[in-house]
Amino acid sequence: MMAPRKILFISFGDLSTTGCIRASQLAVHLGRLGWDAQVAIPDTPSNRAFEHSEESNRFFYDPTAKKILPSLGGILRKERPDFVHMLNPKEKALMLSTIHRRQKFVFDWEDWTTFVEQNPIRRWYKEMRDRWLIRRAATVITASSWLSSYILSRFSKDSLYLPYACLPKEFPNPGSGNTKSVAVGMGSLHPNWDHDLLVEAAGVLRGRGQEVPIRWIGKGAELERCQTRAAELGLEKFEFPGYLDWEPMLRELREAHCLVFPIRRKELNLARCPFKCFQFAQAQRPVITSDVGEVRSILGDHAVYVEPTAEALADAIYETMLRARQPDVAYDLSKHTWEQRAVVLSEHLRAI
Repeated sequence: MMAPRKILFISFGDLSTTGCIRASQLAVHLGRLGWDAQVAIPDTPSNRAFEHSEESNRFFYDPTAKKILPSLGGILRKERPDFVHMLNPKEKALMLSTIHRRQKFVFDWEDWTTFVEQNPIRRWYKEMRDRWLIRRAATVITASSWLSSYILSRFSKDSLYLPYACLPKEFPNPGSGNTKSVAVGMGSLHPNWDHDLLVEAAGVLRGRGQEVPIRWIGKGAELERCQTRAAELGLEKFEFPGYLDWEPMLRELREAHCLVFPIRRKELNLARCPFKCFQFAQAQRPVITSDVGEVRSILGDHAVYVEPTAEALADAIYETMLRARQPDVAYDLSKHTWEQRAVVLSEHLRAI
């Protein structure tokens, strides 16, 4: 009997966060399709303590700078996988794939951060690095159809389009009287993203005498700047509760009057697959956003699409908040499961 094909997913984050969901879910569902699917994760107390599915093996590697490559190399030599998957490959992928020349690597991009590099020398280096990684890969995966087209035109390399899928968690059912008349945004307050649009939209409403309750769930480098700007605008109903664990965060999404995802039209956003859109759809609340990149492929025609400006967001938020709470929205998520993503990946890899 032929041994099952083997794939190793190398992750660099914490299993409790969204950064490892793609690897862990693909590993579980590939395992159900007959693959020997394994996940290598940093050896940290939180990862050791994390409850995981027994359907996929996990290996722990030393994440310290001096030992990470030898530690991962030891796993590769011992397990000898047919494929090694790495998400958003950069320097570690470059070094590992240089050392292990005979290994087939699957490089998977969920975004393309080279776009935001302003320093011309660093930009040149990153473009050369990306080109080398694409040529080195046994196959390239992207989570954005736009990025697939970009890689084909820029590097003459075909890629597999494999978006994200639904969050593998149950969303709570809000009881009567637990709903909130508040617009909710959510996500990392990273300088690359567009949360500032929501703060400015709240300022527009404040200037019109129409301020409504708004909350942004999440933390990041821009938290203090956003708080300062909210104070400058005189906002009295804009709250930043910071990071919330899964249960309270999902409850806030379900109980919200509406959800808001500000996203500008720029290359970085065209190249990404915003995972939060799946969670917004799973929350089943009205979503106000812009038709940029992968957003419509997830939310379909059920979202309220506006131009990515503070004024347009303000208009839509105020109009939505004026109305009585709308019934849950039936977003079609039937084609957005990790099981389906694993089937596509499996068929693609078996053809290599």
